[in-house]
Amino acid sequence: MDKSFQNGHVLVMSLWDDHAAHMLWLDSNYPLDRPESQLGVARGTCATTSGDPKDVEAQSPNASVTFSNIKFGDIGSTYGDASTPTIPSGTTTSAAPTSTSPSGSVPLYGQCGGIGYTGPTTCASGTCKVTNEYYSQCLP
Repeated sequence: MDKSFQNGHVLVMSLWDDHAAHMLWLDSNYPLDRPESQLGVARGTCATTSGDPKDVEAQSPNASVTFSNIKFGDIGSTYGDASTPTIPSGTTTSAAPTSTSPSGSVPLYGQCGGIGYTGPTTCASGTCKVTNEYYSQCLP
């Protein structure tokens, strides 16, 4: 694993459909004008005929993707110091925001907490529930 990380990694975030490359870059052979045997072309087992947006949209017309609190940078650079954070033990937050917290409230299903989160922590509706140490969400 250590040697693998020395080569670098790419985080791929979910997309609903891809009109340019039919998502082949994620899980098939891509680019199509290069031989499958060329390093980096074979990326998965899906057929090169898969991923047509018309098919994806017909099969999953109500699909959606939500991203939030995305950060990028060198390892250790996106969350301040390297100290170990305190993780809440319960499933809900109960402390009121301090004077240094941003003003405003979070809409239902919005992010309301987590390591590195700097936005509002008060839910306009529902309760702020911890999903994991990096993400809390306002839920009914």
